[in-house]
Amino acid sequence: MLNAWALWQILRGPALPRAGALPRDVVWLRRLLYTDVAGDLLLWELLDEVSGVAEYVARWAVWAATMFLLVRALAGVSARFRVIALGLGLTGVLAAALRPFAEIPLTASFLVAMAALGCKVMIIAGQRRDRRFSAVTVGIGWTALLVPQVYSLLQIGRVAFDGLSLAVHALDGLLVVWAARTAHELAAPGQGVPAPGTGRTPRLIAAAFVLALPAAVVGAEEDARLTYTAADEGCRDRLRPATALGPEERRRSFLCLARSETFAANAMFPERLADQRVLAHGAQLCALPGDRERNALHERAGGTADAIELAAALEYLCPGIVARQTADAHRRQAERDLQEARWKAEANARCDDPWPGTRARRQGTAAYMLPEGGGYAVFDDRDDSAGGPGDIYGDGDEVADIFDAVEDGFVDVVGSSAAIVTRGDAAMCLTVKAFDRSPPLRLTGWGQVVEVGIASRSGRLVVPTYPEGGDGGAARPLPDLAVAGPGHYRLRIYARTLPWDENDPEAPLEEHLLVVHPGRSKDKVVHRPRD
Repeated sequence: MLNAWALWQILRGPALPRAGALPRDVVWLRRLLYTDVAGDLLLWELLDEVSGVAEYVARWAVWAATMFLLVRALAGVSARFRVIALGLGLTGVLAAALRPFAEIPLTASFLVAMAALGCKVMIIAGQRRDRRFSAVTVGIGWTALLVPQVYSLLQIGRVAFDGLSLAVHALDGLLVVWAARTAHELAAPGQGVPAPGTGRTPRLIAAAFVLALPAAVVGAEEDARLTYTAADEGCRDRLRPATALGPEERRRSFLCLARSETFAANAMFPERLADQRVLAHGAQLCALPGDRERNALHERAGGTADAIELAAALEYLCPGIVARQTADAHRRQAERDLQEARWKAEANARCDDPWPGTRARRQGTAAYMLPEGGGYAVFDDRDDSAGGPGDIYGDGDEVADIFDAVEDGFVDVVGSSAAIVTRGDAAMCLTVKAFDRSPPLRLTGWGQVVEVGIASRSGRLVVPTYPEGGDGGAARPLPDLAVAGPGHYRLRIYARTLPWDENDPEAPLEEHLLVVHPGRSKDKVVHRPRD
């Protein structure tokens, strides 16, 4: 609907009938405005397919001439107003002309953009005083010019790609409608129109076009490269640390990496992007606070690189970025470590020793984070004679397997490893106690009690710690249970379910107690079958 309305505004012709012969400057101004409209609709895109430099030069040449004539043609404004508007506009045009040949700092680029915007603001403000232009045309100009700019300022630091953002930025296209309506309404001059010009301006504009034409045809800047670019395939081998290089060498080193292939087998920046634009884009990336913002902006610009590759390249353009990133990464890791420590402390606080009156030589209680599917292991972590004894989901018959434990109904023991079945896969409470001799058998309050034999070849029997145990493990380190060193032990496993606490939905629903003491028997004894 917006496009249909815009095309109707463009194609419907002058809003008022032409009244007499128009000044020559106005005739040329209308032609330039219609050229700019046609360019935005189609011509600039077609020209860009032929030469990006030709499109760039033509677009800015048309705007420069249009701006000059439009400021000159405004009625009801002072000479001082015209001088300021022209000064702002020429600043933007001059910066655009120098951009392909010189690097413009980020702050200067922002000021130049503000100058060009200020010129357009003054032109629309001048139209409001000129009786030839309707309030609708002025309102369309204000909307197209300011709403997207204000919205972009409000969205600084955010990556927005929602419906509102698309709608707001679509208003940029109303500048084409504004240009067309301005040309239409210039066809019928009203009161206060400036006197006709001398006729020299059109000839000056034509001369400017003739002078700009060779630059558009040659198109040298698009192919211009500094030393380290795609044409220099061996530049990576000559790269030196950024701290040992001067500003110019750092820029060339950045271009070397920017033009080289990334891990994804693509260039970090689009190949058609000129070197100076790559440098300017890199400066914008340097100004952003973190790698997430840099990656988002880089992807929006059509670039491809992961955070490490991008940071390595930017280290040459803006030294210190890797140090800042490392400091930020350490800070974020410290925050994650603190959150995990709090989480573990809260989980451990929910678990108590079920035999507080029976002191063992070694003992400990912790919350145990079960992996998906449940189950956990007790094993000799230094015995690699049979593979990975703590991997209860591994293949092979040399170590304990959780699936064999399921078939058994509770536990599977092979050599120096035991796999124990749990009733769920949420967190549970686990207490371990290692004795020098067999403690009394206590069955009261337990739903299942089984005793098996297990060996320790290296003199250790442990339960894994989270997250060293992979997807599961104890929330705090538990002691080595092989109190007599290498040899044979008896492993008694107590298990029971816990009632659900409606006041603490995160509380464990299962509890296990492991009792270990020296013993040579390998027999399995079921003291209490599963209830």
